[in-house]
Amino acid sequence: MLACEDKGDLERQVQAWCNRLAMFRLKLNLKKTENLTTDVNESGSIKINGTELARTSVFKYLGSAIASDGGLWLK
Repeated sequence: MLACEDKGDLERQVQAWCNRLAMFRLKLNLKKTENLTTDVNESGSIKINGTELARTSVFKYLGSAIASDGGLWLK
């Protein structure tokens, strides 16, 4: 999980992660990678290597679900 204050910084961090994985002949699965934002006014999308990341409203992480409205659901 990566967290950033702005879209540009997130794109740079994800690209750096992809580059580091490539050094070990690994690839980030962009089809399974999603983007969640809590800013309802955020426009545009995150692109990595020309591929647009899917946007989601709920993100599951370590048994919890984080929602775009800031809500947290525990399982």
